[in-house]
Amino acid sequence: MDYLLGGSLGGLIAIVFAIPAIILEIKQHGEAVDAPLVVDARKVFGRKFARQEAFLVGLLIHVIFGFLFGLIYIVFVVRGWLFVTHAPYTFLSLLVYAVLSWMVAGVIIYPALGMGLFARREGTRVWLETIASHLILGVALWLLVQYFQPPFFLIPT
Repeated sequence: MDYLLGGSLGGLIAIVFAIPAIILEIKQHGEAVDAPLVVDARKVFGRKFARQEAFLVGLLIHVIFGFLFGLIYIVFVVRGWLFVTHAPYTFLSLLVYAVLSWMVAGVIIYPALGMGLFARREGTRVWLETIASHLILGVALWLLVQYFQPPFFLIPT
């Protein structure tokens, strides 16, 4: 249950933080140049996308990353793999996890999607957007866990 809850919270956070980009895209009728926190995936696996498709694919990638962010953090907690802080659900552990997840996404996932190292093919400052996105996910997940403290988030002993 904790896995589904962690993934759902990560996905929910990603959707909430994508709202400004969605509103900008709607207001500019699909012609927004650079949506905040959502990477425009102009080309994935060698397939080029039209402007509106690129935004939707980028939004889908953003939400999937959010879901995986929450899910994998719970895996690290349950398995006791928080090797830097050894303290689950703390601000520092989520910040360290956010930076490490950004590095994994930038070095493995984005190149696998054909977007280049840290998605540099999508723009020169995309690396900054992606690290901001991961840090926001980490802080927001920490805030949600602190606020709700549901019994599903039990610290393993």
